[in-house]
This record gives sequence, structure tokens and C-alpha cells, in this order.
Amino acid sequence: MTRRKFLKNTIKNVTIGAVVGSTLAFPNIIRSKTKHTWVAVSAFDKAGILGRSFQKICDEITRISKGELTIRLFHANELVGAFESFDVVQSGTCQLGFGSPYYWTGKSPAIAFLSGIPFGLNSQEMSAWFYFGTGMKLADKIYNEFNLKFFPAGNTGNQMGGWFNKRIAEVGDFKGLKFRMPGLGGEVLKSYGTNVVLLPGSDVVPAITSGTIDGTEWIGPAADLGKGLHKICKYYYYPGWHEPGTCLEAFINLKAWSKLDSDLKRLVEMACKKSNAEIAAEFFARNCFAIKKLREEFDVNFSRFSDLTLKLLKRASDEVLLDYASKDNFSKELHNEILKFRKEAMFWSNYSEKDYLAARNM
Repeated sequence: MTRRKFLKNTIKNVTIGAVVGSTLAFPNIIRSKTKHTWVAVSAFDKAGILGRSFQKICDEITRISKGELTIRLFHANELVGAFESFDVVQSGTCQLGFGSPYYWTGKSPAIAFLSGIPFGLNSQEMSAWFYFGTGMKLADKIYNEFNLKFFPAGNTGNQMGGWFNKRIAEVGDFKGLKFRMPGLGGEVLKSYGTNVVLLPGSDVVPAITSGTIDGTEWIGPAADLGKGLHKICKYYYYPGWHEPGTCLEAFINLKAWSKLDSDLKRLVEMACKKSNAEIAAEFFARNCFAIKKLREEFDVNFSRFSDLTLKLLKRASDEVLLDYASKDNFSKELHNEILKFRKEAMFWSNYSEKDYLAARNM
């Protein structure tokens, strides 16, 4: 039996079971209505904030719709591999996927911009750009080319700079490292001679333990503590210049999306908006406790990148972004729009967040 046939048979059985279960639970509500059953796949593990949050989206849509839209979620490697999610939703084998756009950069260089750019927009600014700027329009413009509908569905907030087993005193220390860093940040490190490796979350700790990679960036204190990175790496660097506010996404097969009525579409949209806000809030809250625990209980060596290192990383980032922007019209448009919005956001934040935080620290 081929892999594709096996997946289709498995998903067919899941679909039949879900519909029968929904009918038994709500016999008087959905009997006369059109019912939809979706199979969702995620690029993330079941454990942790992202696994729980994306499960919550699926469960709430199923519950609130009274079974009109039943969604069964398979986490990474439960049905397909973490990096296969995009393909099976694009093809229509599954209907809904969760990930972060930079995982699919091989499909189009422009997609990486939607996760965020080095020294780019923070979580609040990303949401503002998507919902009240040009972000959603441009994201759909790209994803529609792949038979997909795009929704922001979470944000990590500002991340940490990564875990290393040697000190990074200058940019030259990146040379020769085998380091996990996805997205455009990884492309910046490549320019300094880093051997950048893309690995799903479940493979990160084994890869460091075995020496396959020398270190990794992951997310932030809460997620990093849960993964146990403090047990296998010596130095924890900050700030997270590469991912100041990383977008997490939901992507939907366009054919499946078109079959939903307006109420169900609105429900999916609102569920993703709720998740976008909640994930960002949960990461922030949990990071507050986790960073203290890492420092006080585990005596982690927190190290700040030097000002010169950050300045050179910023210069290299600008060059990498320009190079990516030259690859196609989508990339150029996204690059220009993000930089335009960043300039406006920085002008406002200089009068608000920046000086307020400085004043609060007095």
C-alpha cells in the first residue's frame, strides 16, 4: 500500500468515526444541517503551549458549531511528519494545518517574511500589521497560490537569542557552528559561516546530546525550560534579534474553506484570532516565571550579545532581507510593506513603549 493511499484510508476512517460520534451527541441539532469533518495536522508536538493551544482551537470549533464542523487534530508525527503538514493540506488530503510560515520557505521565499523578520515587528506590531495593515491581504495573496487560506493563530512574542556551548564574543564565533535556527535569522547566520540546520522540535534535544548540532534557538524561557535545554547547553544568549514576534499560523485547504457557510467561516476566523491573542499572552506570563526559575534554581548563565555583535547582525540582516526581496515580486512587496509598517511603529513606540519602559526602570 502506498503512503498516499494509507493516509487517505486512515483519514477516511477518522472522518467516518467523527461524523457518527457527532450525530450521536447532537441528533436533534445537526440532522438537517450540512456537516463538515476536517482532519487537522500540526508541525508541533502534543506537549507544550502550542500543542495545547491548537488542540483548543479544534475542540472549541467542534463544540461551538454543535458538530456542524468537527475537527480532529493530529500532532506532529502522529499522522504525518512535522514538515509534511503544508503538503497534505495543500493537496486536500487534510483540511487544516498549524505551523509557522518559515517552515515552508522551500515553497516560496516570500513565505518566510510572514513569520517575521530579524529586527522586525514585535508581537503587538505583527497583530496590528495583519489585522489593520496589509498583512492579511498579502498573506492570502501568497497562500492562495498554494490552494490555502491563511490565518494568524498565535505569536511567541520576543524570543531569546539561543543556547550555545561556547561563548559568542563576536560575530566571528558563529563560524563553523552547527546550529538550529529556522527562517531568515538562519540565513543571517549562514552569512557568518554557520552551518544552519532545520529540525522539528522533537529532534532538537537528541541532536544536541549526540553532537549532531552545537546549539539551538528555540522559543523563550517557558518553552526552553520545558524542553530541558538548560541541562545540555552552557550559555543562554539574549536578545532574540532573529525572532522579535514570530507568527504562528493556521492554513486551510481552499476547497474545504469554500464549502463552509458564512457563520462557520466566521467561527474559524474568531477562533484563530482568540488563539493569536491567547498564545502570545500565555507565552509572556509563563516566561515571567520560567526566566526566574532558570536563573535562580538552575543557575543558567544568561549572556547578552554585545552591542557590536547586534549592530553587525542588524547590518547582515538588512543585506539578507534585500537579497530575499529580489527573488520574486511577492517577496519584494512583503519586504517593502513590513519595513514601511516597522518605520511607523518605531516612530510611535519611541514616544510610548520605549520611553515608558525606561521610565518604569528608573
